[in-house]
Amino acid sequence: MGPDTVLTVAEEAQLEKWIIEKALLGFPMHPDELKDSVQRVLKTINRPNPFVDDRPGRKWLKLFLNRHPKITQRSAEIISKARASVSEAGIRNWFQELNEYLQHENCAEILNDPSRIFNGDETGLQTCPKTGKLLGPKNYRNFYEIASGPEKECITVLCTFSAAGDSAPPMVVFPYKRIPRDIAVSFPDDWGIGRSDSGWMTSATFYEYIANIFLPWILKRHIKLPILLLLDGHKSHIGMDLYNLCTQKGIMLYCLLPNATHILQPCDVSVFKSIKVHWKEIVRQHKQKTTKSITKNTFIPLFKKAYEQGVQPSIIKHGFRKCGIFPFDADAVDYLDVFRKEEKNKKIILINKILLMLVNTRLR
Repeated sequence: MGPDTVLTVAEEAQLEKWIIEKALLGFPMHPDELKDSVQRVLKTINRPNPFVDDRPGRKWLKLFLNRHPKITQRSAEIISKARASVSEAGIRNWFQELNEYLQHENCAEILNDPSRIFNGDETGLQTCPKTGKLLGPKNYRNFYEIASGPEKECITVLCTFSAAGDSAPPMVVFPYKRIPRDIAVSFPDDWGIGRSDSGWMTSATFYEYIANIFLPWILKRHIKLPILLLLDGHKSHIGMDLYNLCTQKGIMLYCLLPNATHILQPCDVSVFKSIKVHWKEIVRQHKQKTTKSITKNTFIPLFKKAYEQGVQPSIIKHGFRKCGIFPFDADAVDYLDVFRKEEKNKKIILINKILLMLVNTRLR
């Protein structure tokens, strides 16, 4: 009944499949993300529609959900950081769910091949990091150090590593509409140059990285497809274009357990620590050689040195092994560290309850 839908039956079926599969992979979608995706599709195909600026509203969303009863809309439960603490049971369940998902997709053999298991994440590098304590007279209070660059400037870098110890070319993101020539010519030929208004990773820059940097690197090295790419759910920026690309090309995206990236993400556990240690050393050496500040124009050559020194196959492999990703083993995780954090959170909750009781008693 009624007029035809703006999107075809096939297009809506594709949206339904995207929403369901994205949720199963650990990336549930916000309604605004769906509306944004439809807007991009309509602007691309230039199809007439009744929407303002080609973007559907609440009525369209309600009717879309009515047409696709497999999808439901629920309010997210807001929980405190203490309640969101990670448990051993939660971590082991994540390992089991990933294994079951790969078996369902007939791809369980990926877990036995380190060259097909990847972890990607972004990190920020300060142009003026703290380089440690300084030496001087014992009773002299005014210890100053000339900043090597804008004190609060932070440049985003996206990196991807495999369990085999390989590192895909990174992408560095700058807050520009158009990358200045001086910065562009400073990049290694195979590195990615990203740009966004904020200088942070966005859906568009993440898509560019996968399509133009990561995927060509995979194909050039003749790595067997499909591959598994583990991502932090808070930073993955998975749009419909990226989902379709990865599905077609054999890149299986899967979300790491929320609030557990410090335990399960090799990038955080080992590699980024190594990069930042060497970055601080490069900055320290730079200060000794010149008084010139580290700027966006001079960042890449210096960071390249830190990246090459900090990213070693042994360090990458150690991260995957410590996280239990490869070899795939939930028992490899340091659960004592998890328990320590749980006990700390319990103590904080107990202390807060006692303080609240004392305050209420005084008020009475």
